[in-house]
Amino acid sequence: MRGTQVLLPLAAAAFAAVLAAPAAFSQGMGGMQGGEESSAANAQTRRTPAMRERVYTRLAEAQECAEMDDIECAQQRLAQVREMDDLNSYETAQMWNFYAFIYFGQDNYREAIRAYEMVLQQPELPLGMETTTMYTLCQLYFQQERYEDSLAMLDRWFAVSEDPGAEPYVLRAQIFYSLQRYREGIEPVRTAIQINQELGREPQENWYRLLNVFYYELEDYLNVIDVLRTMIEIWPKQEYFVQLSAMYGQEGDDNAQLALYQVAHEAGWLTRSNELVQMAQLLLQADVPVQAAKIIQAGLEDGTIESNERNWRLLAQSWQLAQDDPQAVPALTRAAGLAEDGTLDVSLAQSYQNLYEWESCVDAAREGIRKGDLRREDQAYMILGACLFEQKEYTAARNAFEEAAEDERSRGNARSWIQYVNSEQSRDEELAAALAR
Repeated sequence: MRGTQVLLPLAAAAFAAVLAAPAAFSQGMGGMQGGEESSAANAQTRRTPAMRERVYTRLAEAQECAEMDDIECAQQRLAQVREMDDLNSYETAQMWNFYAFIYFGQDNYREAIRAYEMVLQQPELPLGMETTTMYTLCQLYFQQERYEDSLAMLDRWFAVSEDPGAEPYVLRAQIFYSLQRYREGIEPVRTAIQINQELGREPQENWYRLLNVFYYELEDYLNVIDVLRTMIEIWPKQEYFVQLSAMYGQEGDDNAQLALYQVAHEAGWLTRSNELVQMAQLLLQADVPVQAAKIIQAGLEDGTIESNERNWRLLAQSWQLAQDDPQAVPALTRAAGLAEDGTLDVSLAQSYQNLYEWESCVDAAREGIRKGDLRREDQAYMILGACLFEQKEYTAARNAFEEAAEDERSRGNARSWIQYVNSEQSRDEELAAALAR
């Protein structure tokens, strides 16, 4: 955030109107800083010394040199003014003000700061000149990362400024950000936003971003959400939708998060693999598996979603939750082919079992058992045994159920199956013997 909007406009324009005309010397040549000798709101009228013609002439010549980019000439004329031993406070202030302008133009900020500090050391300055110099010094301190000095000078400026406007409050907030005093930065940026609204001006996006950063750094996520919602209404940008969705997710508001993802998806903003996968997962949580499956499948087919085991597994899971085994099989086949363990092969076997494709079921179950690393190997043997039974491979089926019975969690079911296999095998053998007579 450092440097945002700190463009030192007052310093750059400090002499735009300098010596435009030989103003009445009795009024101190107020045009040099847009300087007022008094303010109606001031309780005490300031009496500014007059600028004499000989000083005015040298400063006018210095300005002419500066306008021609002849800095050496300008400095020579300023040196002539500096050598005068009877300068009054206003003449001295204008001399240092001109030095500051030259140093600033040379990006010599250290000397520019010193010159502006010399301006403020002069008594009985015109109010306009004093406030302009204070604000410029505040900005220069900020630019040089002298944040405490910048804040102190801005406080002095606020103390004498009648109508500060919105921007100085933003500068104050930026200083607090640089000092990592996040809580103190909230009030000034909110004040700036309010002033802007009262004046009927366009909202400033960077101000809301700064406010959002303060709340985020303070882990005040409810206010982060509130600010982001306002920003989305004014500036419906992809980054704000994504940020707000993430905040809803962090706060556990899955429905709000999904709603934002759907808006972003319809707008074509979800283009990265992780964004599309996140939306699919939200849809699964909301019990909308078909839409989740369609999003993942489209992404895998056009390459916007990365082709890996995890994403193919998610696609298969979506189709399975949608109770669409024909769609789940191709996804499970791809995922199982990428997996090192046999878990997905067993899931594939189960899908084949649901589709009455017994041979494919047997092949997938055996492959899953071969790969191993199964959380429930007994279940794999149960599926294998059931599909072998449907193929009337009774011996192999019985062996599979006996393996499943080794696990007490499947022992009762496996033994029932063994009895059933024995019964069916005996019945088939009796029927075959009867037909052979």
